[in-house]
Amino acid sequence: MNLNTGLFQQQTLKLVMTKELTQAITLLQYSSLDLTKFLEEQSVENPLIELKQNEFSRTRKISKVTGESYTNPIDYIEKNDISLYQHLLAQLTYVQLSSKDKAIIEYMIQLLDENGYFYFAEEEIAEELNVDVSIIEKSLSFIQKLDPIGVGARSLQECLLLQLKNLSERNVLAEEIIGQHFLLFADKSWKEISRIVDVKLSDIQHVYDLIQTLQPRPGALFQGNEPSYIIPEIEIQVENGTVQILLQDDYLPKVSLNLQYYNHFINEQDPGIKSYLQEKVEQCQWIMKSIDQRKQTLKNVMNEIVLKQLDFFLKGPNFLKPLTMSEVADTLGIHESTVSRATKDKFVQTPFGIFEMKHFFSRNIQTTGDSDMSSLQVRTILKQLIDEENKHKPLSDQEIVGIMQLNHGILVSRRTIAKYRDQLKIPSSSKRKRYEK
Repeated sequence: MNLNTGLFQQQTLKLVMTKELTQAITLLQYSSLDLTKFLEEQSVENPLIELKQNEFSRTRKISKVTGESYTNPIDYIEKNDISLYQHLLAQLTYVQLSSKDKAIIEYMIQLLDENGYFYFAEEEIAEELNVDVSIIEKSLSFIQKLDPIGVGARSLQECLLLQLKNLSERNVLAEEIIGQHFLLFADKSWKEISRIVDVKLSDIQHVYDLIQTLQPRPGALFQGNEPSYIIPEIEIQVENGTVQILLQDDYLPKVSLNLQYYNHFINEQDPGIKSYLQEKVEQCQWIMKSIDQRKQTLKNVMNEIVLKQLDFFLKGPNFLKPLTMSEVADTLGIHESTVSRATKDKFVQTPFGIFEMKHFFSRNIQTTGDSDMSSLQVRTILKQLIDEENKHKPLSDQEIVGIMQLNHGILVSRRTIAKYRDQLKIPSSSKRKRYEK
């Protein structure tokens, strides 16, 4: 073995992630809203970046409200800006309380989580406020009588019980089941509850239907989070069997070089100012170039998706074919990660509704016929089978496997059906069963 030391020259090739390359990759994976926010931040930091909002975008948004086109009624729903904390405090003004009791209750209200639950030990709060535990228990009991009913509960079980006891028509059986057999009820061990309480399974079914009308998260109505809007970046138009791809970038501000600022300082002799100016010019140019690359990549990827999924855009969602990102990447001669970034948080307006770009990728499921089927199609069929099943005798996963093969020629395992059920948030057959006569 040669262990001699020395200096040697060697040529190697390796990819260096420059700041500009990193920026281009980052912009590619940004959603439209993220990209707009990024550009606004950059324009604040770089005086040479000039942003101009598209007037067409503004007029189009106004026409949705003032024009004769359809307006979504959801747009008129009033936004609730009052927090749960404010809503509860407002109710204290109508109750006579001592200053000490009010201070304790206000403090405890602040300890509620966003769902309205109180997860602190009474003993811990009593020690912290240097008061007797009974005062904390009394204060919590007071909070639990406030609106919305169920607030201040220490568990889901207590939350449901508080709401049941506040109904105009009390349901004794429901209160008994939730109060004494909650875990058995949640696990749908209804036969055991039926034996213990000596009631019919149909009676327990009625209790279950009642519980479904209650609010497990009473504070949820007061979570004033800003709504997140979906803005399709691509529109697919179909006319006479021809599919056209349109990039929708009107909502994005137009980026340009602020020539007035640039010309003002271009003749400066100060090396520091010249260096700063050159750096900001290059930054602006790189951003404009990265945006152009982003547009081209999006269009290339979407064009390939349309070629592979032509039946989807011509006939509808039920004709989605198996397609992987690696197939698109190989055809375009780019890396699979580039396709993943290009489709991340991007939406497409189609004749059949708005879909996320990643919706068009789905692994193939083997069939008894000549062509395979996408996993999305299988999930659609699965949901339809369960929606149409006899709820008194729901289909087991193994029965669904048999129906899939016999009626649709789809070859899937029981484990695959169970996995798709979980993805669709559909419970098992035992928990889907209903017991009415």
